[in-house]
Amino acid sequence: METSIFRMTAATPPSQHRVVAEARALGRLAAPIALAQLGLMMMALVDTAVLGRVSEVDLAAAALGRNIGFAAQTLSMGLAMALEPLASQAVGAGDERRAWRALEATLQTIAITWVPTILAALAVTLVLPSIGVSHDVVSRTRQFLVAWAPGLLAFPCFIAAKTFLQAHTRTRPALVAAVVANAVNVVACNLLVRGDDALVAVGLRPIGLPRLGALGSGLALTIAGTLLAAMVLRASWSMRPASLEGSPAVSRREVVRMGLPGSAHLLAEVGVFALVSVLTGHFGAAVVSANQIALGLASFTFMGALGVSGAAAVRVGHCVGRSDREGARRSGLTGIALGAAWMAAGAILFATTPEALVRIFTHDPEVVAVGAALVRIAAVFQLFDGMQCVGAGALRGAGDVRFAFAGGAVSYWVVGLPLALFFGFVRARGAVGMWWGLSASLIVAAMVFLVRFLWLTRGRDPLFRPATALD
Repeated sequence: METSIFRMTAATPPSQHRVVAEARALGRLAAPIALAQLGLMMMALVDTAVLGRVSEVDLAAAALGRNIGFAAQTLSMGLAMALEPLASQAVGAGDERRAWRALEATLQTIAITWVPTILAALAVTLVLPSIGVSHDVVSRTRQFLVAWAPGLLAFPCFIAAKTFLQAHTRTRPALVAAVVANAVNVVACNLLVRGDDALVAVGLRPIGLPRLGALGSGLALTIAGTLLAAMVLRASWSMRPASLEGSPAVSRREVVRMGLPGSAHLLAEVGVFALVSVLTGHFGAAVVSANQIALGLASFTFMGALGVSGAAAVRVGHCVGRSDREGARRSGLTGIALGAAWMAAGAILFATTPEALVRIFTHDPEVVAVGAALVRIAAVFQLFDGMQCVGAGALRGAGDVRFAFAGGAVSYWVVGLPLALFFGFVRARGAVGMWWGLSASLIVAAMVFLVRFLWLTRGRDPLFRPATALD
């Protein structure tokens, strides 16, 4: 006899009322998640804006350091994201104790990966001189990464705790933490990066604060990130079940089994963008700075889609936990539509005001010209970026983490990267050509994830089991 994670009920198309109700439920869950994600992106944008007014070299160094560090911590971030199916499906099945056990195991696993993450990030800087990055930029990139090292542990812990809270539809703690961390980051970044200049700018007397540049930016991110994680971990602790007696522990092996494909998928996406960002060092510091500004702007709108993705993962996971196939399909497809709608609004903004947006961060004519061209390209791929982001979240909520990795790897590395190298170097279009190649990868990923989710939630048995059933 065939088995299914879903009740075998006759497939009937959802009514308009159910779709509207689902959209409202997703919106209520996604809005605070998106605002929290936007708050996280604001920290990077603040650093970029402060550094852009201090030194082109420091801005380029922090840009490279941020991309390298983010790529290096994709393993720990993917492990944190393993909680999306583990916790949401457990909550959907009414097993609160298993959800907590999953959080414990995830935090333990993240801690183990911390030192390898730092070493991997520093190792990448060894190859920067060979691709034409100047000595000054490489040196300050390493300073940035060393200063950010504690933050490379704090941020994945924040993601894990935030995911646990989201599974319980508690989104306020992460939002509050993001607001507080941003306020601290604005002050810390200005003081550490600009030194006494920051005090003079607000009418205060100088006290001998040094101007640390990229090093100060890394320290500010560590301070803000540690505060961010501490606040959300405290909120998670308040939800610890009164008794865990009789509840078997979730093994770190199970977290790794669910998290590694997620890490690989994240690395496939983040890694290709990080690699392209590193390769832009070949075209000079101005192009690196322009690339970082445009990438920051595109990432800012992407945080909204990431919020919808998190909401879709929770809603789909809850449905899987209670064996509701129709509800899972409705949640996923509605989430993909909402993600596309959000990114369409971003596309209009990017297409109409590219120069003005770049000038928020710098007045350098060369950086503005290149950055505006990249922002126009971002306007083209926004819609598909939203679709692939939410589609991947729906697949993770359903527990189909392996396909999310495989589809992403093919889209980004087999399609996107070769095209980026071809247009950027062979056709000599520089960063503009490389961004067109990456746009193609996002289009392919969006289509692949949508088709997979439609197939996975069709009327017959899917190929996945709920994470709560994994042995």
